[in-house]
Amino acid sequence: MLAVLALSLSCERDDICATSTPTTPQLTMSFLDADNINETKSLNINIYKRDISDSITYTDASTIQVPLRTDTTATVLVFVKNPNNLVAAENPNNADTLIFTYTPQETFISRACGYKVVFNNLNIQVNPGSDGRWIDDFIINNRTIADEDTTHVFIRH
Repeated sequence: MLAVLALSLSCERDDICATSTPTTPQLTMSFLDADNINETKSLNINIYKRDISDSITYTDASTIQVPLRTDTTATVLVFVKNPNNLVAAENPNNADTLIFTYTPQETFISRACGYKVVFNNLNIQVNPGSDGRWIDDFIINNRTIADEDTTHVFIRH
């Protein structure tokens, strides 16, 4: 009887990571009209890695979220505006490459949830596509990516 009592006193509750627990945030970007920076401008866009794998497609989007690599200090993504849209006013296959550099910082959440990564010192470099840049400008609103509630980058097009 004493062994059973000791066993029940040493038990711990299950360590479960709640779905509401913040995890590694994605980069949140909004698209603005190049002529009026106070006005959002939706677009159709494909985003993919330089090797054309793992593409993400957004349709009529004014705000998007993209994941950044946690195992390095840079993520290179190709942004194709209006992919395969031959009636678009812009060049239908114009692709700009964005290079996001940052300092990843692991933060311990709990034993059940593990770690999340916060991205500090965000910088961006734009390499235009072969037909010139469709991205007119970008504004880094927040150089630290710690959550997805804030727009980190505004892209004017």
